[in-house]
Amino acid sequence: MERLISDNNFKLKFDGQLHQIDANVLISSLVHTSSIIQEINRFLDPGKRIEIKVKALDKGSFLVHLELLETALDALKSLFTRESLELGAEIIASLVGLIKIKKFLKGKSPKSIDSNEDKTTITNENGDILIIENVIFNIYENSPIIKDAISQNFDAINNDPSITGFEITDKEENPIIRVEREDFTDLSLKSEEVLNDERILKEAATLHIVRLSFEELLKWEFYYKGNKIAARIKDPDFYKLIDKGEAFSKGDILEVELQVNQKWDESVNTFVNKSYQVNKIVRHILRNEQQQFNFEE
Repeated sequence: MERLISDNNFKLKFDGQLHQIDANVLISSLVHTSSIIQEINRFLDPGKRIEIKVKALDKGSFLVHLELLETALDALKSLFTRESLELGAEIIASLVGLIKIKKFLKGKSPKSIDSNEDKTTITNENGDILIIENVIFNIYENSPIIKDAISQNFDAINNDPSITGFEITDKEENPIIRVEREDFTDLSLKSEEVLNDERILKEAATLHIVRLSFEELLKWEFYYKGNKIAARIKDPDFYKLIDKGEAFSKGDILEVELQVNQKWDESVNTFVNKSYQVNKIVRHILRNEQQQFNFEE
């Protein structure tokens, strides 16, 4: 029986034989989980900001206790209203549902999709059926950022051979969803479109601004994974921010949906990056701000 979620607390559990976890894997999983939660919140209630607090960890524990706190754009509103707790619970339920969909499809397109007023029925290539809430399926279908953040999360976990399973539990450590190691590879697959000898990848990315250009036809320059790239920004909402006077500068960070256009190179037998495009700006972080998780006593 599926467990109902009625709280804004949940835990990430990393199963394994050791009483420790690689720091890079843990940090990467937390960062990508944060990205997924912020993107879910953007779909559910874009007028509110969600803070993710990491409760103090027990020594040698694989269990990470997270709490979602809503910060309304109106700073006078209380953090702990009934509505804020409901939003946190809805975000956690959406996180679980999104992982279920990606796990169910195993990196492939659905065979069929049938929606009614409340639920969407998905049939995969094997003929198996998954029934999910419409709002969760709509988020999955319309957010490559979420798909790829899930992929990057499980790619990081998969790189630690000591981790045998991954769970999301409620605060009492009752499992809400469990993923076995054998499913990590399928969940690591990223969004891509292949046409003849060209491929389009869409992924969640963190870009550091090197050179700005406020003309839509001109490219910005960024550092991405240590490499300098040039990309046009095709997000119309981003240019509305510019018109309203939002300031950007060298060294600022943009969290984005990045499109990578690749072409097959027969001489080296692989796809090669040819151009980049920013499809959507998710968050703008000033250079003097640092993204961090809040650890509570």
